[in-house]
Amino acid sequence: MTYRLIYTADVEKSLRLIRAYIARDNSRIALHFIRTLRGRMKSLKTYAKRCPLAPENGRRGFEIRHLIYGNYRILFTITARTVTVLEIRHGARQPLA
Repeated sequence: MTYRLIYTADVEKSLRLIRAYIARDNSRIALHFIRTLRGRMKSLKTYAKRCPLAPENGRRGFEIRHLIYGNYRILFTITARTVTVLEIRHGARQPLA
């Protein structure tokens, strides 16, 4: 099954902040990292259910899964035909409340 993929405004903001942070050291690596991260998120269109439940699952009224890329966790939810990417969080941060 192919899902429709939606990013929240928080995700777009996180992508900009992550890129800016990495670009302080190397802009080419920052661009490559973000492109690869976006590619991983796009893979959720077809392989979303391969990802485990996130530690945040059960704290809200819907299922939350995560996909790990590098030091980051991509948090998302799956509905009938849609994957909504909720947030991108650094792995060192505390889970969402």
